[in-house]
Amino acid sequence: MLNDNLEQQLTTLYDYWFTQFDFPNENGKPYQSSGGKMVMNNCLKKKIPNGWNVESVYSNQLSSIIKPGVDKFDTKTYFATADIKGTSLSSGTLIDYENRENRANMQPNVNSVWFAKMKDSIKHLYLNEEMLPIISSSILSTGFCGLQCSDVSFEYMASYISNTYFETHKDMLAHGATQEAVNNDDLAGIHIVIPDDKTLQNYHRITQPIYSQISKNICENQELVKIRDWLLPMLMNGQATIAD
Repeated sequence: MLNDNLEQQLTTLYDYWFTQFDFPNENGKPYQSSGGKMVMNNCLKKKIPNGWNVESVYSNQLSSIIKPGVDKFDTKTYFATADIKGTSLSSGTLIDYENRENRANMQPNVNSVWFAKMKDSIKHLYLNEEMLPIISSSILSTGFCGLQCSDVSFEYMASYISNTYFETHKDMLAHGATQEAVNNDDLAGIHIVIPDDKTLQNYHRITQPIYSQISKNICENQELVKIRDWLLPMLMNGQATIAD
């Protein structure tokens, strides 16, 4: 699948830049491998580039947690966590504002990053400008946590959420009697490295076209699913036929 290849490119680049810290230095050479200054960080118990910081997913300068609540609407498509597989969307369920279930109460926005709160549940949504057709017509479940990002921080936060570090620590902090999950307060225990502005800008510049293409592919696939769901019943009951 095309998106799988694109996502693998992003994973490799993120690991190189923000796990190995070999992002390009001022001379275009890999930072840490070329002797860039590293300083010990007590939260991570490892060295990070000089001038970088460590904050938490709950409170950081690159994103803010989206609170429950949706604008009034006539009909929209509701995506429960079960409707997402990895980063792929199903057709969802058509709902109206007055009769929607209580969990249908999260408003998607441009430049928002979403993940499932449940333990052992890797479900992610990355909603940029190219996802506007889905954003404007959809409502999400409270089983998702959303992070509102800026234009520049969106790609970095999306890559961070998709990294195994985040999902591993999310699972470690999940709790509950019937279904283990994290709440917003738990996210204070998950650390995130905050790069300097120049590196963040460079990562945005390089990865924005990749995330853009992924989103275009998702929206195109959603349209194909709609056509299939409209056409298939007519083919089955004979209202439509396929010419040889």
